[in-house]
Amino acid sequence: MFDYYHLAVLGVQYPLNYYLSNSLAVTKKSEKKFDYVRYNPRKNIDRWGLSLTSLDGGMSGIPDLDSLKEYNRDNNTTYEETDFCIPTEAYEDFKEILDPFSPWLFRTHVLKLNPGGFFPPHRDNYGLSSFRLIVPLHNIQPFIVEKQILEWQLGQLYFLDTVKTHCLFNASMEPSYWLVLNVKCNKDSVEKVLSNLLSG
Repeated sequence: MFDYYHLAVLGVQYPLNYYLSNSLAVTKKSEKKFDYVRYNPRKNIDRWGLSLTSLDGGMSGIPDLDSLKEYNRDNNTTYEETDFCIPTEAYEDFKEILDPFSPWLFRTHVLKLNPGGFFPPHRDNYGLSSFRLIVPLHNIQPFIVEKQILEWQLGQLYFLDTVKTHCLFNASMEPSYWLVLNVKCNKDSVEKVLSNLLSG
């Protein structure tokens, strides 16, 4: 928990010294090769995901793109976020931005919000055992944390404090793509972030 505070004290959102070159081209290339699947299919919201890590390296999205709480309840399983750490085929397309954090990655994916797709206000990671890194890939849409609309640069890697209430919605007429990394929070991963803050 103490490690997470070292990150959060620096701000709700801030850029790191990592950048995905040609983020739109990489995203489109990957989408031609792989099928996106419903993100949290239990809810009728136009959200889709592409697994970059999963339970066994597969890309079905089951159960890594589902609600783990509900999936475990319905299937008498005990999966945790950290169980989804095996790279999938699609990982290779994004390895430029993923590899620096690969020792600590789990449940990582590309998120696609079609027009009208959204995440209602919510909080993540109450236990503070992990943290969230985000890369906006294409068509940045309003991402709000505690009533503040965040500014982003395409392809840039950011720390985002998702313990705070946040929401995202696509009010445009084309899909919005985001790369979501879940990273184990420990001394080494926190030092990796802190030693790669984007200056100036």
